Amino acid sequence: MRTKRWMIALLLLFALPAHAQKQYPLRQYLSIRSASAPNLSPDGKQVSFLSSVTGTLQVWKVPATGGWAEQLTFFGSGVASTLWSPVNNEMLVVADTDGNEQFQFFLVAGNATSIVPLTNDPKTRHTFGGWSKDGKQIFYSCNKRNPHYFDCYVMDIETRQARLVFQKDAILDSHALSSNGRTLIASSATSNVNQDLYVVDTATGQSRILTPHTGDAVYNIIGFTDEDRSLLLVTDQDRDFQNLAKVDVATGKLTFLKDDNHDLLGGEISHDGRTLALLTNRDGYGELSLLDPNTLRSKRLPALPKGSIGLGGFTTDGKTLALGVNTPTKQTDAWTLDLRSGKLKQVTFSSLAGIDAETFVEPALVKIKSFDGQEISGFLYLPKNAPQDHSLPLIMAVHGGPEAQERPLFTSLYQYFVSRGFAVLAPNIRGSSGYGKRYLALDNASKRWDALKDIDVMAKWAGAQPAINPKKLAIFGGSYGGFAVLAMLVHYPDTFSAGVDMFGIADFKSFLANTAPFRRPLRIAEYGDPVKDSEFLDAISPARHAENIKAPLLVIQGVNDPRVPESESALIVKKVKDKGGAVEYLLFPDEGHGIAKLPNRIKAYEGVVAFLTRYLK
Repeated sequence: MRTKRWMIALLLLFALPAHAQKQYPLRQYLSIRSASAPNLSPDGKQVSFLSSVTGTLQVWKVPATGGWAEQLTFFGSGVASTLWSPVNNEMLVVADTDGNEQFQFFLVAGNATSIVPLTNDPKTRHTFGGWSKDGKQIFYSCNKRNPHYFDCYVMDIETRQARLVFQKDAILDSHALSSNGRTLIASSATSNVNQDLYVVDTATGQSRILTPHTGDAVYNIIGFTDEDRSLLLVTDQDRDFQNLAKVDVATGKLTFLKDDNHDLLGGEISHDGRTLALLTNRDGYGELSLLDPNTLRSKRLPALPKGSIGLGGFTTDGKTLALGVNTPTKQTDAWTLDLRSGKLKQVTFSSLAGIDAETFVEPALVKIKSFDGQEISGFLYLPKNAPQDHSLPLIMAVHGGPEAQERPLFTSLYQYFVSRGFAVLAPNIRGSSGYGKRYLALDNASKRWDALKDIDVMAKWAGAQPAINPKKLAIFGGSYGGFAVLAMLVHYPDTFSAGVDMFGIADFKSFLANTAPFRRPLRIAEYGDPVKDSEFLDAISPARHAENIKAPLLVIQGVNDPRVPESESALIVKKVKDKGGAVEYLLFPDEGHGIAKLPNRIKAYEGVVAFLTRYLK
């Protein structure tokens, strides 16, 4: 009898499909936690981080030696960012209301005994720049004067008095403040890929341009160096890739310190000026290096997990660096690096919600030639031991931006789909960041047709892979990725069997008319002018050709979205319905540009799963 039972069990085992693995409900995947944006207290004894344990991102702290974490903020909506004072046991916290992105500042005590509003103007959006070196002031920009423009301010923390230091009818950002507080470095953006830097005298308000240039250039500020005589930054001025450079503050002379064929993601310089941390982007993977900023000699580093690294800042004494470490199979946790001993320590251990980490899969980096020979790439997630019988449905996930990059990060939704027998392909079509200025500009204005061709080429390549069913392809994306979903269903109606559009652009003219006022000129520079490029915008806008949509469509939107307004989703839903198409709509009254609150995320993604299962399985 035992032998018979053993044989039956063995036969059942061999009857399971090769890609079968233990399955968990979607809610468990969405309940996986992380500890993102780690930041060290000035004495190095505490690490703050953001976690959504309570359902929205809030500020927590944990001893740097490890231990029990303590929640510091309890806002009804999530926190956008936080930064410790460089000298005091307090931090600046940035938060909005229900995703409306009208960010306000709060001063939060490090012992969680007080939360004091520093700004309280719900009609104004505030953008945090940083702390003064002595911890007595913060610098920032806001659009209080005019919703179209941002001006630069300095606020005294003790008196709560804010002082206007730089006014210009432009989109200004505050980036760095000199040690004596007299010099502010600000930027003025004409597009998402073109800026000018200004040197501002905070006492007189006098300003001068620091970086005159021709063509597009971005400047990611690291900080002052050489006793405030120079500015370290990352820029692509007069070159393809974003490299490390130094600018003489008095003369504006720009000197490149590195000449790499890879973009730098950013950098951080220690308070004592002795250590420079840099992040290099190699095909989406982040590589950390530590340098002496004077000699540029590399310092020895321990081995780090392969994935994405986030810089969390140095302690005031420059001896410890906080890091956020994320890999495709491990969510972000906070780590510290002791620069003297070289010891790397994991500080937080976020919950996997009971899911076996062995079930997670690493994506494969794939590179192919597009229709014109241009190389495009992406990350392909396949179930373990996937059958090579063209049986798997595939979900193509297109990132937003478009000036953004799909990177090999832990994405719980991808891992859930893979566990349920789907393949996921996340491409970096032309126009994505991380591959230099030339590649970034390949989708500008009328070249956007070429970006859509890239998606079609990628889809056909995927459909030819041994594991993928070419008749079961879906496309999924949010924001610009949502536009890509709609555009592909309209202009390539036979490529995909279903589409999921999350807060995507349906009509460029109505989008440009209704997006937040300060965003309008930046987006016109990327997408085209409603007057000059009227014919092109009409031709490519999905809502104007909704009769071409054959595949079923799911649309998801937040009411408070200031970037892609609710009207865009309502428009495409109405158009598809009027043409007799199959469309479903999920609208969330307490969300903005994204679905942030856990109950809403569960509802939204359960809707996505049910929709894709219905049409692909």
